[in-house]
Amino acid sequence: MTTKHNHFTWMVGGEAGYGITTMGQMFSRACTQSGLYAFGYVEYPSLIRGGHNTAMVRVGSNPVHSHSDKVDMLLALNKETVDLHVNEMSIGGVIIYDGENVILDQASLRADVLYASVPLGKITKELGAQALMRNTVALGASFGMMKYDFKYLEKVLADTFGRKGQEVMDYNVKVARTGYDYAIANFGDKVKIGENIQPIEGASTKIVLSGNEAIAIGAIKAGVKFMAAYPMTPITTVMLVIAKYGVKYGIVMKHSEDEIAAVNMAIGAAHMGVRSMTATSGGGFALMTEALGMAGITETPLVVIEGMRPGPSTGLPTWTDQADLRFVMHASQGEFPRVLFAPGDVDECYNMTIKAFDLAEKYQMLCMIITDKYLGESVMTTVPFDHKNYKPDRGQLISRAEAEKMEDGKYKRFEFTETGVSKRAVPGTPNCVYAVSTDEHNETGDLDEGAENRNKMVEKRDRKLQTLKKESLKEIDMLELHGVADAPLTIVSWGSTKGPILEALDLAEEQGKKVNFLQIKCVLPFPTAEVKKVLLGAKKLLMLETNFDSQMAGVIAQNTGILIQDKLLRYDGRPIHPAQILEKICQTI
Repeated sequence: MTTKHNHFTWMVGGEAGYGITTMGQMFSRACTQSGLYAFGYVEYPSLIRGGHNTAMVRVGSNPVHSHSDKVDMLLALNKETVDLHVNEMSIGGVIIYDGENVILDQASLRADVLYASVPLGKITKELGAQALMRNTVALGASFGMMKYDFKYLEKVLADTFGRKGQEVMDYNVKVARTGYDYAIANFGDKVKIGENIQPIEGASTKIVLSGNEAIAIGAIKAGVKFMAAYPMTPITTVMLVIAKYGVKYGIVMKHSEDEIAAVNMAIGAAHMGVRSMTATSGGGFALMTEALGMAGITETPLVVIEGMRPGPSTGLPTWTDQADLRFVMHASQGEFPRVLFAPGDVDECYNMTIKAFDLAEKYQMLCMIITDKYLGESVMTTVPFDHKNYKPDRGQLISRAEAEKMEDGKYKRFEFTETGVSKRAVPGTPNCVYAVSTDEHNETGDLDEGAENRNKMVEKRDRKLQTLKKESLKEIDMLELHGVADAPLTIVSWGSTKGPILEALDLAEEQGKKVNFLQIKCVLPFPTAEVKKVLLGAKKLLMLETNFDSQMAGVIAQNTGILIQDKLLRYDGRPIHPAQILEKICQTI
């Protein structure tokens, strides 16, 4: 463990269907309750039940941005977990397992790792609990091994099970406490993991969220009133959060029959004047592309979330990569303006979602957010969001009072304006009858295939993007240079690689190596001048992406003329980790 990176890594592994993800989330929340920072990452196969699942949580006294390649405490709910991950254990680490049910191969045991047998099944049975509650025993044992005050885990258990009644809540606390006490009594003087990272009493309030949850909360804050989507890893959580709070905030959440229906419903709702969104992964996005063009030609404001996973086709449905960038940038035929954000953490997911809704309505265009499984499903500690003074920017939406003063038959929905933005009236607005068609049309919406009209309409739609660049780019955090400006190496990347890169930068600094990181946050419109300035000022460049073709490097070359030669790419469906990046840094400078 490093001095600056004062942290430890806990991981639980077992069969799918036994609450592995939930355990990881509860452990993250309990550590956050104690004033610490956490980052939780899950891996699981595309199976409803069975297969090997893991949840990894890194905990530290300072912000933690990513997962790790080493594990300090492994909670093994079956023998397979030990076999698969024993070589990932740090020296002096501890493996918690049920020695009465998990028989280890003595020949394969590591002498530098403590094997702590806790009778999870026996304790569960003696307490008269269901077999699944061995997980609760195991969580308690983990906290006992770390010698953390049980009150932090107790608070999370109360929050999790409180809705099921006092009896259920008290029972879960009792079960966890038993595991906690067993660990203290039997291993209290043997386990040193976590001793250098103690709870911070009186720390400011923090929360634990996934990227998907942050997007959903951002949408709610922005005033979304309709969402239609079909469940698809890794964006399903967005649907679930919107559905959970739909009644409270007056939101209709429609579980559509497929992705084509979802996007068409969202466009229809947006046409009627409500803030609307949809979310999907690559395969579903492929089905949506025709409808995206409809939103473009009808100038309907729409927010779309695309969560990347490895393709083509079904590919690796429960793993991660960044291979949809080019596809999302150019989806649907023809030319029409669009905005594309690429957040790198939960705070950016929240803020960019709010901004997407405002820009969509202000400029009457498609606004998209591209994420992936690593960002969408990983949880991380952050501070509560603060947008108390936020007011939605609905753009040039004609009010009823304004419409009543208009002369009937004079309204031009697609009026040619200097900005490209026309006044928008929702159906039913007095004196604002107009035609809507997916064919090319004139200012009133009537079909018009004339060459002159076509030129004017294409140019009108493009002017909206040019107006956005003039009016709103200063409000958009399009890129960010992390680290010292005069570093001998500049890493260039985007999206979910942000966390691992930031961790690697700190590790490199501890070794006396200065590195900075150019994070591209807005892909469309591309910040050409800003990116070019940074790249031309850099001494050495390293492109880092989790795809095979280095798609962002191609986008950069296309827009700036600068081709980044040196690359670190990963495309096996797994996220890149800080140790890999550090190794490449050491090879480069």
